[in-house]
Parts: sequence; C-alpha cells; structure tokens
Amino acid sequence: MEFKRIIKINWFYSLYFNFHYLPFKQAIKFPIVLFKSKLLKCKGEIFIESETITTGMIQLGEYLVSLYPNNGIVWENNGGKVIFKGSCIIGNSSALSIGEKGYCELGNNFRATTGLKLTSHHSIHFGENTLIAWEVIIMDSSFHRLKNMNGEFKSKGYAPIIIGKNNWITTRCIILSGTKTPDYCTIGAGCILNKDYSGYPTHILLAGNPVEVKAKDVWIDLADHDIVDYV
Repeated sequence: MEFKRIIKINWFYSLYFNFHYLPFKQAIKFPIVLFKSKLLKCKGEIFIESETITTGMIQLGEYLVSLYPNNGIVWENNGGKVIFKGSCIIGNSSALSIGEKGYCELGNNFRATTGLKLTSHHSIHFGENTLIAWEVIIMDSSFHRLKNMNGEFKSKGYAPIIIGKNNWITTRCIILSGTKTPDYCTIGAGCILNKDYSGYPTHILLAGNPVEVKAKDVWIDLADHDIVDYV
C-alpha cells in the first residue's frame, strides 16, 4: 500500500474489525483496513474467499473523491453474511447495511468510488471487476409490499440481485430487487433497473428510463479507460 494511504487508516477499528470477523490466520495479516468509519452493528459473518490474503486487500471508507464529504463508511450488519472474493475498495460517503438474513458477495477487484448505498436483506451478488461510480443505490428489498383491492399481496417485496462480470454501473444508478445483468455491461447514468436483463448479449450499453440497449460491442477496459486529453 502507498504510504499516504497507510497514515490515513484507522488502525484501532481495523484491528477490531479483522479479529472480530476473521479467523486468526487471516486477521493477523490485516486484509481489511478501515479509514474514517462508523460501525453501527457488527453482527453476522465475513468471509474472504481468495487464494492470496494480503494486507489492505479490502479498503473501506477511503477518501477517494474530493467533491464528497470525507465521512468514510457506515457499516451495519444485523446478522447476515458478506463474502469478499478478492480485492475490494469502497470509497468515502458510503454505507453498507446487511439484514439479519442478508447475503452480499463482492467479486474480485470490486471498486466503488464514492456515495455507494447498499442494503441487502436477501441476496446480492457482484461478478468480478465490478466498477461503481458516484451515488449509486443498490437494494434487494423494497421493505414494503403492495396489496390489491382484495387485500392480496402483489409481490414478495424482495428478490435477488445478480450483477455480471466486468460491469460498469455509472453515476446515480438505482439497482432494485430482481435486477440481473449480463457480463461486460455498462449501465448509463441515472438508470433505474429492476428486471432480468441477463438474456441480453454481453458488451452492451444499457441506458434510459425505461432501460434499453443503446449500444453494442462496447465495454470499459479498466486498464485503459481514463480521459487523458481535454480540448
């Protein structure tokens, strides 16, 4: 890790977090580091399912985007399970809330820059190389159910979310229960997703409300995606 990151880590909370959640052989390596963080509830379980365990491979609450407050990350686990499949970075102004029966699996090389709000009371699965931009909301439960005029519920109020590999979820998207996306899918800014799109081809741009395929044979190459020249 870079020195400028090391000096910003909250080592006391990181010490507690690692040894509270992880087996000793993993915890001693400090794979999870917390920056400015607020721990509301630390129930449930965390598993790191990776062949290699290294210090700081999971970084939560780092101040990555200067346009948002440096208030780290809120962690709330009421009893559910979180699985890290490898490296993970979640930036400032973010919050993760896991319900008593919630399940959240983050694929290797998960990246969320700032303002992520994620709540899982059922099941959320991210494929590897997920990139999430600013102010994205992800929730697998609506917390409420509609009834018809006969008093019958019209839905369960929850459903799994499955995000494919190499997905780029851009600014201010809302990902709701029942969403499934194909691999190599880019989701345009401000989209609301609540359906199964996994039958669509890979390497597409989904955009608009309602969402539809706007471009094919496109993707974000995480090794080469920055704008280097502004005219």
